[in-house]
Amino acid sequence: MAKVMNKNKVLKLLELFPEIDGEIKSRRSFISDLEQYYNPIQGVGYSDTTKGKYANSDPTKRLALNIPEYVRGDIQRYQREIEELQKVKVEILKEVSRLTMKQKNVVFGYYFHGMKWEQVAERMHYSERQCKNIRDGAMERLLKGFEKNRILSEYDIKE
Repeated sequence: MAKVMNKNKVLKLLELFPEIDGEIKSRRSFISDLEQYYNPIQGVGYSDTTKGKYANSDPTKRLALNIPEYVRGDIQRYQREIEELQKVKVEILKEVSRLTMKQKNVVFGYYFHGMKWEQVAERMHYSERQCKNIRDGAMERLLKGFEKNRILSEYDIKE
């Protein structure tokens, strides 16, 4: 079920883009912290048999045994969120890459690199108003592209 795509959602996705890497990093950190908390013995898995076939000799299996089910659910949720954010980032880049060079420069400068309109205008040798007009044209094209893109149209932006 595709959700309604409008200019406001396009703007929010563009504003989200530079934050995606930080969001992914924080979720990976949560996963790491949870795994370390429930696996305090972070050593080599030793076996009490000569051939190393003891059921808990594998550190991964031992870790899985130590993590409670509700925590495992949290870890899986964070992993799904990481995958979803990575897909969203790739799809935003795909759609932006279809813009004209002027439009890409404005979108990258203002939304992805956090430049002020004054800086974008100076870099492009246009007035701020011209840059905003170029942005408006880019928004129209992105709106059409985002509407057709299942991943972006279905992504629910958490605020």
